[in-house]
Amino acid sequence: MNGTPLTRSPIRSLYAFVQARTGSSRFPNKVLTELPAGSGTVLLDHVHHRLVQVLPESRIVYLIPEGDSALEDFLSARGRRFFSGSLEDVRARYISAAKTFGADAILRLTGDNPFYDVKHLSLLVFSFLEGGADLSYFSGLPLGTGGEIFRTQALLWEPPEGIKERHREHVSLHIKETPEKFRIRPITAILPPGSSEIVSQLRMTIDTKEDYTALEKLLNGPAKRIGTSADAVFRFGAEELLSWQAEFPEIFQINRDVPQIRFPLPSPVLKSKGRIGLLIAGAKKFGSGHEARSHLLYSLLPQRDWETSLLQEPPEDGEFAGLIVDYRDLKMIRSYKKTKVLLLDHFGPERMQYPHWDLLPHPLSGSSFDWENILISPYLTQDGIGQEKESEKCWEIFCYAGALDGDTCDKLDDSLAQRSSSVFRVGGTPPKDRHSTKIGYSRRLSSMEYLETLKKSENFYGYFGQSLFEALYLRIPSATFPISPVHKTLSEYLWKEAEIPYGNADSFPSFSVGTRRPGAKGYDRILEYIDILFQNSFFLGIQK
Repeated sequence: MNGTPLTRSPIRSLYAFVQARTGSSRFPNKVLTELPAGSGTVLLDHVHHRLVQVLPESRIVYLIPEGDSALEDFLSARGRRFFSGSLEDVRARYISAAKTFGADAILRLTGDNPFYDVKHLSLLVFSFLEGGADLSYFSGLPLGTGGEIFRTQALLWEPPEGIKERHREHVSLHIKETPEKFRIRPITAILPPGSSEIVSQLRMTIDTKEDYTALEKLLNGPAKRIGTSADAVFRFGAEELLSWQAEFPEIFQINRDVPQIRFPLPSPVLKSKGRIGLLIAGAKKFGSGHEARSHLLYSLLPQRDWETSLLQEPPEDGEFAGLIVDYRDLKMIRSYKKTKVLLLDHFGPERMQYPHWDLLPHPLSGSSFDWENILISPYLTQDGIGQEKESEKCWEIFCYAGALDGDTCDKLDDSLAQRSSSVFRVGGTPPKDRHSTKIGYSRRLSSMEYLETLKKSENFYGYFGQSLFEALYLRIPSATFPISPVHKTLSEYLWKEAEIPYGNADSFPSFSVGTRRPGAKGYDRILEYIDILFQNSFFLGIQK
């Protein structure tokens, strides 16, 4: 492939490859060491339990050295997929595994990072599937919490001077050293403002005994606050680490000065179209589905050569080339002439002043709304990470309850339990004892876990929002219930517009796939519109 330009085809088969070995010189057998001691959970278990929140288990493969019998025995006993290859030439191990499994894209991870950030890994995978990069990663995450993803074509490419010894151990290094050849797209991590200095001091990898001591103290200390369920320890991410660092700085100082191997690298070649600020409402205000779609849009824009920033408040005019407001009917406190504005699902008076793009049907959009604009997760629309076979149905009813309070959830559960003995509810408060045998429950799930559970359900019941339209995309019979006067209006409108039934506290509705279905190209459409709007100095149009 020397000197041959890459042909960037759609990703058809993406795998997570986790490189691991027991022969570490600084900390032998670390990947099979219990963390914390006596827990029965080794480092590779931490890695695995986080990865299965990002990808189906069939897409996770451990790349181990030939002859590493301890790892072979462990992975076989756990029922996990593995591939044995060269000990010294890790790059060759990756190439052989990619050919064996037919991977045309690889999420590269290592077995000594037990605290991978599930949210950022999910966004990395989804944005890579939708984008056109050769290599991508999140910048600004604590060491050991992020991964990188690249095309197998890029891995196979060899520089004119040939593959050097450093390239055999650090498999993507030759890609990063040749930014003029490859589309390398870093994405700024989604963390609170001013986090960068603190992040640079956090070391969440295990190379030495000091590393192990620090991470064990985290699990035995602040991590116990996140919950008592068996899987709670696998759910915290970079945001929680930042919070704990502020409260327990002495833990993070234990391994802060452990040396880390780094290579001087040229900066990626970025032909920036300009800077876009995104003003997005958080999950607590408008739900996790709303936040998830906005964060994915934020992660996709760098794939199209935009520099993105998440904003806490409206910026000054001219500070950004473009401003995207996904905050419902937020009253704009500034007028913009230099900065171009795009309003998403906005029905305030500013709708007549700035271009807008509607992502969900609404009575004020009327019949002009295009269901092809609805944003559906790439996990559902792309082929690269889907399960190899159709999901078997496990639940008669899947219910999304968001942040509903205890009394509302109790009434909802009464209604659900009368209708079916096979219910799974996500969100809200836990079911009371009288419903515990009929209603499965999880307070929250990762994006992949949520969508897989949805796929395994016969019907969907929830309020008007992103989850409903993902169910309709999957052709799952659905119905809605109102949680406010606004949601009641939206449910009534959806019944009129698409024949999706709705119920209330006194009556449980039937389920239907309705007469309308979202399309698969919502993200493509809005990204193309953003390109046109923010690059064209003469653009004055309002979305039709």
